[in-house]
Amino acid sequence: MRIELQPMDPHCGNISIGLYERTDGDSKCFLVHTYDRSVAAKDRVTFISEALRVRAGLEDAAAVGNTEPGDQWLRFPCGGSHKRALKRVFLDLCKLFSPSELTPKPLTVYDKKAEGDLSATGVGAGVYETGHEAELPKGPKRADALARGFAKLCEAELVETDSPRFKFPCGQSHDALVGQLMYRAQNVRASLREEEEAASRGVLSAPSQQNDR
Repeated sequence: MRIELQPMDPHCGNISIGLYERTDGDSKCFLVHTYDRSVAAKDRVTFISEALRVRAGLEDAAAVGNTEPGDQWLRFPCGGSHKRALKRVFLDLCKLFSPSELTPKPLTVYDKKAEGDLSATGVGAGVYETGHEAELPKGPKRADALARGFAKLCEAELVETDSPRFKFPCGQSHDALVGQLMYRAQNVRASLREEEEAASRGVLSAPSQQNDR
């Protein structure tokens, strides 16, 4: 099932690239796919798949079930979906030109409203605590907003503690995913607007089903 679509990739001749999901045993698996058969399109799909490994923390799914030759099925180590977060990351990674250097994003981000850095720290069992640099007057409020942003983007649970925390429903850590979404969680309203726009896009179909190419 297709769960997200990049309708026109400006970095590869405006091809359409889809993100697909399937269930394999107890795991959710994902595939970056395009109907374009050019070498450039194949390389582009390979790059975005690798970007999902590095920036979202996905791993190869070949070890958990049957896969078609040549397909690069991926999964989260926890086997869960985290669909909303993954869709957001997929669209962001499609904005990267290839080849680009791929390294995990840090779990800190500068926040203009706080006038300093915000952070997310894993404390175990899929729980992350959001914090801020010392002596920032707006730091506590912005750290709380960051936790709420992650709760919306990752469909996570806010944890009732003295400090702002959120928890992944799978109960496992996802540092790469959290790092990639730090900026988005700061600006969750803008991200949600983009989600609404993405939901109104067309469907990726095979060339034989398209009137125009």
